[in-house]
Amino acid sequence: MSITGNGLHKRSRKRLRLDVSERGKIDIKKALQLFEVGDKVVVDPDSRVQKNLPQRSFFGSVGVVLQKKGKAYTVEVKQQGKSPKKIDLLPVHMKRL
Repeated sequence: MSITGNGLHKRSRKRLRLDVSERGKIDIKKALQLFEVGDKVVVDPDSRVQKNLPQRSFFGSVGVVLQKKGKAYTVEVKQQGKSPKKIDLLPVHMKRL
């Protein structure tokens, strides 16, 4: 019997899996896209970039860009029944709404 891990991305294998056509290097347009303060974005993680990958509970949620922090952006995400959270994301893990 194997021991299950307790890491940040446990039980997220199916959520982080890519289609065969998407595997390989990242699209440079997605990595260099710019957002303005107040833009609405969807948290869309790209498993090819492990750096700054959001927690599993934020996958697919909608948020508002609050500020830019170096290469990353601070996004306020409202989850149903919970107080709004602020997370830092790279532009690779965001999609414009």
